Amino acid sequence: MRSTSSRIRIAIAGGALVIGASAALLAPGIAAAAPGGPGRLLAETTCSFAQVDAALRATAPELADRLDANPERKAKLEQLLNLSPEQRKAAIQQHLEDPKVKERMQEHRGKIEERRDDPRFAQMRDKMNTVADTCHNY
Repeated sequence: MRSTSSRIRIAIAGGALVIGASAALLAPGIAAAAPGGPGRLLAETTCSFAQVDAALRATAPELADRLDANPERKAKLEQLLNLSPEQRKAAIQQHLEDPKVKERMQEHRGKIEERRDDPRFAQMRDKMNTVADTCHNY
């Protein structure tokens, strides 16, 4: 049986990827939950997983389909969103301070910077912000 901190780390690793949706919702990268990343608002939301999922289906159905196609990541996102916003922030911060994660982010810094300049990243950020802004309606 996994410890709570182990489950949180697993949820953060997968959930940060999913909620950040950097490039195509299922693309690799942890920067999504970093300050200013497209997952920032979702990391802070008080919406439940069901509300986020419904908002995603209504505002970005193509992303909801991609999430449905990967049940393991969807489960990790659900686990992450089951934490309170304060717990999520703390867990994400702790995860981002992990030396292995820092190293991985450093290795991918160029890709992260390229994505920030890519119009698709801006579209993804806008979609995820819309999900965060509207999830309380579901």
